[in-house]
Amino acid sequence: MTNRNASYWPAIYIASTLLGVLLAMLYVNLEDPVYYWDFAGYFDRFNEQGALLSNSPAEWLNLLHTSIATEDYSPAILVPLLPFYLIFGGSRFSYIAATVTVYLVPTAFFIARLSYREAASETASPRAWLFVWIAAFFYTPFWAPSLRGLPDIAGCMAIVAATYFLWKSKFLTLDPVMSGICGGAYLWLAFMLRRWYAYAVIGLVISAACFCLLQAVRERSFSSLGKAVLGGTCAMLVVIAAAVTFQQPLMLKIMHTSYADLYGGYRTAFVSQVGEVGSRLSYVNWLLIVIGLCVSLMRRNWFALFCAVASVLTFLLFTRTQNPERHHSLPMFLWLFPAYAQAIVVMVSMPGRRSRWSSIAVTAAAVLAFWGTFFPGGHRLLSPVSFVFARETTLPLRLDNLPEYKRLIDDLAGRMRPEDRFSVFASSPVMSDALLYEMNKDILPFINWTCQVDSRDRFRPETLKSKYIVATDPPVVHLQAGAQLCITIPDRHLIQGEGFGAAYKRVATYQLSEGVTGYLYEQVRPVSRAEIDALYGEFRTKYPDWTTPAW
Repeated sequence: MTNRNASYWPAIYIASTLLGVLLAMLYVNLEDPVYYWDFAGYFDRFNEQGALLSNSPAEWLNLLHTSIATEDYSPAILVPLLPFYLIFGGSRFSYIAATVTVYLVPTAFFIARLSYREAASETASPRAWLFVWIAAFFYTPFWAPSLRGLPDIAGCMAIVAATYFLWKSKFLTLDPVMSGICGGAYLWLAFMLRRWYAYAVIGLVISAACFCLLQAVRERSFSSLGKAVLGGTCAMLVVIAAAVTFQQPLMLKIMHTSYADLYGGYRTAFVSQVGEVGSRLSYVNWLLIVIGLCVSLMRRNWFALFCAVASVLTFLLFTRTQNPERHHSLPMFLWLFPAYAQAIVVMVSMPGRRSRWSSIAVTAAAVLAFWGTFFPGGHRLLSPVSFVFARETTLPLRLDNLPEYKRLIDDLAGRMRPEDRFSVFASSPVMSDALLYEMNKDILPFINWTCQVDSRDRFRPETLKSKYIVATDPPVVHLQAGAQLCITIPDRHLIQGEGFGAAYKRVATYQLSEGVTGYLYEQVRPVSRAEIDALYGEFRTKYPDWTTPAW
């Protein structure tokens, strides 16, 4: 390998990373510095972990070990990002730039390179790799959760590695022991970084088993199935050993938890689930994926087909529990990229001028999709041709009437005595207790946290002892109708002054985002037992097992 060849791949990574960091900086600068829920969760922990590592490395390491063993949301995924905290600080830009540099660009590179090698034929244009890389770099499903502050793409790095070992070993029929050990280690790593990757692991394993059988039939080599079983056993033993060694308490908890019941409020009908996931790519991108799948069938690009089956299986498995959010759909779109790459290789390798125009079209599809999905200017300019960007846009987070939110927080801070508490009966990007907390963390000791999701949290009666309550008109929730009665019913009582709402008086009004009006209520007398009974009577129309608490 010449020096030029040796420096080519590092140069691609560095140039891509610099561009990615620039795009992240532009995006973050367009946001209001107000983050909440999942958008703030790992960002806050990034700062907590960074501060702890700086002050007490030994304590940080001990807490990290405990967290991996016991927590659903372990900070292990943040460990490779912490050098950015130590060097550049804990700003939002530092955090997003770290995610792009450490996780996003390498993941895009690995899946692009692997997809290109399997899609390219002897007649493929040597320029095809460049356009596959452009498509991978601007692939919107990779960026959407990352720009929102969710580092879950880290699991995709592990999943790509596991996919590679399965494919390189012909589904563990070649060098089964070593391939099984390596593949199993990467499968466990994906799960360890984010628990929900278990669905992707199962989807990949089932797809690999199906294609291993197909391979045996096609090659008439059924003796190789014994090697595949050996390799699969090695992979399974590695996963079990690692889980028992590092995560035994968490595994016991998972075994005794029904996540389908726990996250029932996050699950809608199958058709809406398909539509939700489909909205995360532009129509143009979907067309290229469909073309790529058709070409893969004709050319027998088994890698693209193997990955596509893993994607579909992961979707079907995951949606039995809840709707996939942006970060949950990462492995599904990761495994659709090889089909996307196959279409690009074919288009760019067309003869004559058609190749030039195809190259321009492929680049435009990737860049315009990115611009329209993530930047307000692109979204506005491209709205007449909205099919070029994703229907579920991920525009920078902003709050209309931000001064009104600050006035609400100032009113709460000014009115409350040390013993007072407040609650918020709202659960959406427009208003929630988490939103107010992220705007001013000094109010934390005064918050009585409300139920967010009926199936997960249940109503928290202590909120009705709060001195102050924030409600909205209309009520604002973030899940489907009927999944957050613990928000909508109390909100109605307050707005209409009925039931327990009669124990509160309205003291201030605020004009919030999206035309929503917010109200601050002050308790004028204790909520009575009869009012609590009436409230729980309404809850029991849907949840018969909700019993009225002692009051």
